Amino acid sequence: MAECTSLQFVSPFAFEAMQKVDVVRLASLSDPELRLLLPCLVRMALCAPADQSQSWAQDKKLILRLLSGVEAVNSIVALLSVDFHALEQDASKEQQLRHKLGGGSGESILVSQLQHGLTLEFEHSDSPRRLRLVLSELLAIMNKVSESSGEFFFKSSELFESPVYLEEAADVLCILQAELPSLLPIVDVAEALLHVRNGAWFLCLLVANVPDSFNEVCRGLIKNGERQDEESLGGRRRTDALRFLCKMNPSQALKVRGMVVEECHLPGLGVALTLDHTKNEASEDGVSDLVCFVSGLLLGTNAKVRTWFGTFIRNGQISIFWQLVKEEEALLE
Repeated sequence: MAECTSLQFVSPFAFEAMQKVDVVRLASLSDPELRLLLPCLVRMALCAPADQSQSWAQDKKLILRLLSGVEAVNSIVALLSVDFHALEQDASKEQQLRHKLGGGSGESILVSQLQHGLTLEFEHSDSPRRLRLVLSELLAIMNKVSESSGEFFFKSSELFESPVYLEEAADVLCILQAELPSLLPIVDVAEALLHVRNGAWFLCLLVANVPDSFNEVCRGLIKNGERQDEESLGGRRRTDALRFLCKMNPSQALKVRGMVVEECHLPGLGVALTLDHTKNEASEDGVSDLVCFVSGLLLGTNAKVRTWFGTFIRNGQISIFWQLVKEEEALLE
């Protein structure tokens, strides 16, 4: 996803701090890094915790101190003040209406007639309407994904493309998913984000704000991926998104590679993750590591895996394999 290269992603250091709720590490983040994690941190500070221990009470005080003076916090607090039960009821009615009239219907219960484009509407809207704008757009994409029978499509959407409002749209997305998990299962949201511009960036922010979802999201994306045809637009976007997720959480890259082998989907991703891992670990011989991975699949005892990966090597996608090897050799020279 070349469109994401200029955007700031969550760093491995920041992601690990979120996973462990390490307040000392979080306090050391720069303002731009902390900005990406505000939806989760504000919810932590405001919502009643399951953990009633004294240590968490102290951590919560530190989080509140960390958030004080951050301008964007006020807008997220306003988002959390909305009646989400009423919002969910209207969203359910909208889904029923779309099912009745067809997915392409422009009718919406969540959002009344728009006077301007989505970006201008978002700019001029209060928090409840911003939630409704993003939710309506997201549900429309999710519905189209469910009706597409696996055929990839690209959806142009102002809300996910305007550079001025990307962070604010991401805040709304994260809050919606956290507050309406039944309506917006995180794996389904992840799948929908593959179909919009900057989808990998939104996906990484979503997962960083729900760090325990990392493995669930990765496995879902792999399960829904292609067995072989990774050179398609959908295959490339899926592979890129998963690589971005693993760059954010490199300690799990080999586990994700294991999911690739278990599901027998996205073989090129398995190769790419092997090379990415050797770079992260500063391996002296990344090509040998790759050869070990490939030979282990081709000479292993699992016939299904042998057939799957052997097909990848034999067919036209071998170009992906050798391109990745050459890139690695160039880096090691």
